[in-house]
Amino acid sequence: MRTVIKVERTNCCVFNNSLNREIASLSGVYGVNVDNSRNEVTVDHTDEINFPEIFAKLKENGYNPLDEGKYEKPDYSKTDYSGLFQE
Repeated sequence: MRTVIKVERTNCCVFNNSLNREIASLSGVYGVNVDNSRNEVTVDHTDEINFPEIFAKLKENGYNPLDEGKYEKPDYSKTDYSGLFQE
């Protein structure tokens, strides 16, 4: 899967290599690209991705991710499905 995360401000490209390594080392991530001209961070990942970890790494490196809530996985364990099935 590929997710593009918009960021408010990006650092100089000199810092991109360390950020790429930090995010790529997270579980479920297999590719990272920081595009300073578009203010985007593209992450190639599996379903096991942990977006809060990625956002923490971005913030540690001076990036402000936008729309964090958009990337949260829904918690289906609290969903009431009782009205969906009729006997």
